[in-house]
Amino acid sequence: MRKIHLIVLIFALLFSISACKQKKTDKEYIKKVALNQESIAVGIFKATGYDYPYIDYIAQALNIDGGMVYVTLTEADLLKTKLDNIDVLIFPSMDKDQKMNKLDDEVADILHDFVTKKGKGAISICNGGEILTKSTKYQSLDLVNIEFTDKIYKVNSGIIRVGLTEEGKKVFPELKALESFTVDYHYGPKMNILDTISDIQILAYAEDNKQFPVLINAMCGNGKLVMSNLHPELTPGMRWMIPRMVRWTFNKERTSYNRKVFRPNLFDKELSLDEDLNQKSEQLLSVLDNGKKDEVIDAMDELQGLYPRLAAEKVRSLLLKKNDAIKLRAAKFLVDIEYTLALDDLNEAIKSERRRKVKEQLTAYRNEMRDMLDQN
Repeated sequence: MRKIHLIVLIFALLFSISACKQKKTDKEYIKKVALNQESIAVGIFKATGYDYPYIDYIAQALNIDGGMVYVTLTEADLLKTKLDNIDVLIFPSMDKDQKMNKLDDEVADILHDFVTKKGKGAISICNGGEILTKSTKYQSLDLVNIEFTDKIYKVNSGIIRVGLTEEGKKVFPELKALESFTVDYHYGPKMNILDTISDIQILAYAEDNKQFPVLINAMCGNGKLVMSNLHPELTPGMRWMIPRMVRWTFNKERTSYNRKVFRPNLFDKELSLDEDLNQKSEQLLSVLDNGKKDEVIDAMDELQGLYPRLAAEKVRSLLLKKNDAIKLRAAKFLVDIEYTLALDDLNEAIKSERRRKVKEQLTAYRNEMRDMLDQN
């Protein structure tokens, strides 16, 4: 439990937004939050009419840092609050075929002033960043002199190897000794810098193509932003990069995260999420549904070494299995890939478990997962 020095409410909208029941993947992270005076309030912008598949993952990555709280914001929320109590905004990636092409003028002004006049921070992930650029095709805030093109990296989707520039090593000094590291990547557009102004800096690039930036920071008026072509929120061992970006954009002191979440190169090679890999994963997932005990455990072993995020939700359901070996292997799988979305499920599995030894083992896994959150 986070130490609380002063209990405050983030903003009035927390009382006014209705608690609509939605699917887990579309859950609104609106809640009352206990803050201390040093907490960083992060808003995750979720524009109406667009699909955001990875908001849950961003929220869980933010939960790593005990000095942050978050809330999901729609256009209506921005109009009500004017972002008065938000320190950093995150523009998450949308479904790969979507583009931001409709935004209320008043909302656009609020977003623009938030960075350039109020001096707050902004972070974009993948195509969620188009709204920040000098786009001529779609509505944008013209915050940074960058354009997106449809040219993609050699891997459409999967794991790619990334190298840091000298500027990138200043933001992520833990990685400066590494020649490269691996991160999730999904259909990221190419980010073209339209001028050589020093306020725009490349932090990282695809290892074998320095003409393909994957992480950029920039000064925008009084504020700062980071644009990521990567998905560290989806990458076990690298999720801590999200709260680090938040701290950088808000000029907060950098803090380090423990070895439970700092595991660069957990994936030791590039991987393409192509048709063959999808087909193999589907076969293994069907074994989780219909296989015998040893087959199910073997399938989890193989899925964890293949591309484990594809199996995370299915493995999560195995925590309810009656077979102890399957239940415990599922718990280990989820802890190994930092799937903190399953923390409540682990708690429920512990409550319903009758065998003392199994309960103790599940509790150990739960505690290990819980230690990934609210650090520092």
